[in-house]
Amino acid sequence: MMLFAPKVFPKLSTLSHAGRSMYVWVFYTFPLAFTLLLVPGLFLQVMGISPGAADGNLFFMRMAGGLLVSMSFMSHQAAVLNMRQFFVWAVMGRTFITLVLIVCTVMGLCEPIIMFFGCIDFSGGMWTLMGIRRDEAEEQAQALGAQVIAQPSP
Repeated sequence: MMLFAPKVFPKLSTLSHAGRSMYVWVFYTFPLAFTLLLVPGLFLQVMGISPGAADGNLFFMRMAGGLLVSMSFMSHQAAVLNMRQFFVWAVMGRTFITLVLIVCTVMGLCEPIIMFFGCIDFSGGMWTLMGIRRDEAEEQAQALGAQVIAQPSP
């Protein structure tokens, strides 16, 4: 069993369409994750949000950063190893997060600027979904081409 992908920075042309979208998404999530983990106050300051009194040490922001680092690592590995089922789960998870952000914004539980991140995530998820469909279509076309070649001519 392989523990890590053989390459950290593969050529984009070697990745599937869905894998490429996940790989590019990681270049957005890793910096965001490490910012949340290491300097969460900077993130809040850029967003124009002040931390709540209950979270003066920003523990929950740091926890979210740690979780996002973990998700980013898994996404990177899945992209390089072309783990298609993970891509499907990622689309569902990213869509769910976007719905949560919409509901929280509508209920006034978060600042509207947070929807900016929801839009980025949803767009990335749709790019991955289109990549999944394109990969499947290319495989079907390749299989049909192989069947045509394999059939004897009259």
